[in-house]
Amino acid sequence: MKIHIHPEILKRQRYSCICCGAGCRSFLVGLRPAERGAITGLDDWAGRLAVEDLFVRHRSAGRLGFGLAKHPDGRCIFLDDQNLCLVHKEHGLEAKPLACQLYPFVLSPLAGRLFVGLRFDCPAVVDNHGDKLGRHVGPLHQLCKKLITPDIEALPPPAFGPAIRLEPNRLLTINEAFLKILTADDLSLHKRLQGLLDLVGHLERVKWDRLGDADFSDLIGLLRDGALAECRRYQPQRRPLPARGRTLLGQIFFLLSQPTTVITGTADSLGRRIVRRLGLQRSARRMGRPNGALPKVQPAWPDVDLKELESSFGPWTDQIDALLTRHLVCRLGGLNYCGENFYRYSMREGIQTLILGMVTAGWLMRISAAAAGRDHLVEADGRQALLTIDGNLGYSTALGFGPSRLRLRYLKEYLRDFLDWYCI
Repeated sequence: MKIHIHPEILKRQRYSCICCGAGCRSFLVGLRPAERGAITGLDDWAGRLAVEDLFVRHRSAGRLGFGLAKHPDGRCIFLDDQNLCLVHKEHGLEAKPLACQLYPFVLSPLAGRLFVGLRFDCPAVVDNHGDKLGRHVGPLHQLCKKLITPDIEALPPPAFGPAIRLEPNRLLTINEAFLKILTADDLSLHKRLQGLLDLVGHLERVKWDRLGDADFSDLIGLLRDGALAECRRYQPQRRPLPARGRTLLGQIFFLLSQPTTVITGTADSLGRRIVRRLGLQRSARRMGRPNGALPKVQPAWPDVDLKELESSFGPWTDQIDALLTRHLVCRLGGLNYCGENFYRYSMREGIQTLILGMVTAGWLMRISAAAAGRDHLVEADGRQALLTIDGNLGYSTALGFGPSRLRLRYLKEYLRDFLDWYCI
């Protein structure tokens, strides 16, 4: 399969590792059995690092079952005091687990190509630091020779909507229409997100079985241009949110705001797990209310009343728009919002979930501004919001369960109002 980096991603995004160690302190690295054996054979790591286990069994490792062990603070046991990986430093890049070599890149297979996206829980990606992405194509291609198996090549393409299956080329045509709206930089991001909703609404009414190949591209182009015209005319209205919708939206805020550091030290007792679960449920319920104390889901969150976060902090700046647009371009251009890499969501569900992510980012930016004593937003607020949500958006298993699909089905009717309330 060939590596494909979308031209819009190439134009907007750069990356070089800055050795910050953020990725080594967040997600759990799942390991194949062969990788565990290879790492064990390199050195007497347990003795050198004074740890009992190099690997841990944890649900975050998914189907692989095991991941690299971590210290109680979430730091990988192979991360040294200079934020360097001991395996990499002493035995070379190829000795590291494949997941570590790939990070922060994300690969999504479709139509014989691997579409490249990037994770925005990486500070270097958020800061757009380093080399042009074209320099990474060769190393990614070599890495994919090890990563890509016949099972991955045989994965089905994402659906467009529930029970709506289209040919891969048609899906890519629709995706290009989404990107065309998203990259209309003469419009505010708020209006472009409204345009995406308009296009999704138009596409939901298409009778796909009656549409021949000759007319497909023309129709998508007409619907795209119509959605752009509609969003240019759109005038936002800050209508009070319905109580039920705000409650369910608060659950989205809670799920996307979770710290992504996986602690895999001594297992908690059943009693501790129950107490922790009850505490999380209380926090989720509190975030579903528009008033009361903000729960400390993130330890650095300030002591503010939720009611303060319901007031507008002013429109997003051009710098915030550019930052969040770059994030969304990497998601869409890399097809990292639907299919097997994204809870097996359809393209329609994926777009709606990304918009909920932007609504959550708008809410989180207000928290950062409130913590700094400001009544307006700055680019640093957007940076922090992306670092917070991106580790969960597509990776938190809670968002892939049935209740999340039901929640999305209900909330999609209010996405326009949510954008008007939290994103301007």
